[in-house]
Amino acid sequence: MRSGKSSDASTQPTVRAPKRFFYRLYLVIAWVLTKLLFRVRYIRDPRITREGGPYFVVGNHVSYLDPIFCLLALDKLSIRFVAGIEVTSGRLLKKLLAPLAMIPIKPFRVSYSTTREIIASIRSGLSVALYPETQRSIAGDLTPFGLSTAKLIRHLRVPVVSVLARGGYLGWPRWAKMFRPGHVELETRLLFTAEETAELSLDDIQDRLTKAITTEDYDWQLRRRRPVRYFSMKPAQGLARICHWCPACDRPLSMESGKHRLSCRHCGQAFRLDLTGFFTAAHGSRPYFDHPLEFAKWQSHRLERALEEGEVLSNPCRIEFHEHLIEDGVMPEKTICQGVCKLVRDGILFTDEHDHGEIFFRWERRRLSIRRSVSLRMYHRMERYGVSILSLKDLRR
Repeated sequence: MRSGKSSDASTQPTVRAPKRFFYRLYLVIAWVLTKLLFRVRYIRDPRITREGGPYFVVGNHVSYLDPIFCLLALDKLSIRFVAGIEVTSGRLLKKLLAPLAMIPIKPFRVSYSTTREIIASIRSGLSVALYPETQRSIAGDLTPFGLSTAKLIRHLRVPVVSVLARGGYLGWPRWAKMFRPGHVELETRLLFTAEETAELSLDDIQDRLTKAITTEDYDWQLRRRRPVRYFSMKPAQGLARICHWCPACDRPLSMESGKHRLSCRHCGQAFRLDLTGFFTAAHGSRPYFDHPLEFAKWQSHRLERALEEGEVLSNPCRIEFHEHLIEDGVMPEKTICQGVCKLVRDGILFTDEHDHGEIFFRWERRRLSIRRSVSLRMYHRMERYGVSILSLKDLRR
């Protein structure tokens, strides 16, 4: 008969530590590239030492480069990252990231195996990093998140470190296909001591955590003596994916983005986006907003009001079911469907153009901004169903 102790030990996940040689090699390569492209400035908290760990690391999530910035900001530590399974399952990325021993997680759902691996890593002396927002920021502000990270912090009872990236969003906006060389500031801070994680209430932990990772690059630009310029030959291209509702003629899905301009195809209202990320009014147009985040916030409230009044937004689109995101692991017969998506008050109604079958996806949060036919926030809510949605208009581009 086995003892309870040996039984518990057998259920513990095997902890994989990052491979030291490749980990340090990646850091050197990343340091050189980010120094050349982003002139990274580090503001490090002296209380964060190798001897004081392991640490639980959190940060604001604004671009694909955040994990690289985090590793560089905490270059004295050995960190395992919690990353979406869609990142860790790709053929090329899987091989490249294998030496970093990343912890995979399925987006927007509770994963007990991931939680167990985080706990086991911390107990074995490895620091672990994750982003409470679970996805990159849409317009540069904080994406709301629940209490799961705060609960994990209370359970782990180890020091918590925050890594704040300023300039990271403007260096690679969510709507842009490629990064934009410029300047980034990385600030590390000891957010909680081990004692504080045990003493503070869950609400206090959540409040401090939220404040610590809340930052907006546009405010940061305004506080600087000289705003940073982020190099791009086409700074406005793709901006219509998040800023689509014309404030002049009040029509949704009407804005189009060119190389330097965001303009309405109906009334001609136009904004010119400069290299600092701010709008300047085009000739003959009213300056409604200072920057895209202001536009997106106004649009979110306007869309919320439209849905409350019963308006329905629709557009042709395509949906794809992803095997690694399907909750029960059972793929439908048709993995790619074309039809029409309707944005309604409680979610998305998709109608297949071939068999006229309907699928309804309900969302849990309704803070929205539209990506052509569907919300980018809603687009990522769809991942919890193992689905992605693309506008046919985008597919033709």
